[in-house]
Amino acid sequence: MEPLSKLSNIYTIHNELLPDKVITMLLQVIQSITKVHSIYLIGMQKESKSSFYLFNPTLQKESSTVYAYKLTLLVISEEYIAQPKEFMSEVFSKMNESVRIDSIHFTISDVKYRLNHGDNFLSRILKPENEIYTAESLLSCRYFYHPKMYAMIKKEWEFRMNRAYYFKDKIDVCDDIYDESAKMLLISQSLQQACTALLNVFWEYKPSYYDLSHLLNLCDNFCSSPKIVLPKASFRSKRVFHALYHAQYNVNFKSVDDVSIKDSNYAQRLCRRFLGNAANEGKKKLQELESLHREVKVRRK
Repeated sequence: MEPLSKLSNIYTIHNELLPDKVITMLLQVIQSITKVHSIYLIGMQKESKSSFYLFNPTLQKESSTVYAYKLTLLVISEEYIAQPKEFMSEVFSKMNESVRIDSIHFTISDVKYRLNHGDNFLSRILKPENEIYTAESLLSCRYFYHPKMYAMIKKEWEFRMNRAYYFKDKIDVCDDIYDESAKMLLISQSLQQACTALLNVFWEYKPSYYDLSHLLNLCDNFCSSPKIVLPKASFRSKRVFHALYHAQYNVNFKSVDDVSIKDSNYAQRLCRRFLGNAANEGKKKLQELESLHREVKVRRK
């Protein structure tokens, strides 16, 4: 564990939401898994759970509040993290299930290459106010504005959304054979492509790890669309999301289709709502980007 003198001022900025002891323990856990160069905080959610015991004589007048944290992190390590899911699961377990992370991974050599060639995603994140820990300060590049850059963002957005609608349209085809697990897989693929489109527009980030829950959680940092799909408190919502999340596994390894038509229809309705909402949010962001990138061209004339 590195000395606390190397920890950034995020202690002061986020101390009320993210206590010192949580940050210190999180750093110890992550550094026990891999050799870390830097960790940056992208987003954070804090939830509280209170308990009151009325019929327990020893705890009758006592109540307790437990806090759980959900963090989105950029983790820059010395070595490549081949299994992000295992990394995130191990952190969750070692943090006594009080901190759940969604991590984006780069190696330090990859980051330095990207900074030398310009990277708009890293230019947003690599700022002192976002640092949780760093062994060596990284000089971030400026955000790159140019009409050609906007054209690339728009092209990628259209490609990903067209693919998302392609999968969605295949669900609407009337077949003689009913396979609800296969339908769930198409829905899951549609949602993942739309999430990728949103990440490209809002963060200019192309994920290297595709996982439905992970992608939705990343998008939840900047738009409302994921809340349509992410599981609610109801058992039905959790059951349907579970089927979507494990759709690839169910298709590959299960010989019995245990997804009901009602559940697949419900998931299909969620998908339609998600795509419609994502399209609106993405187009609105594209309009903002178009005006920003066009202004640069105007100023240079």
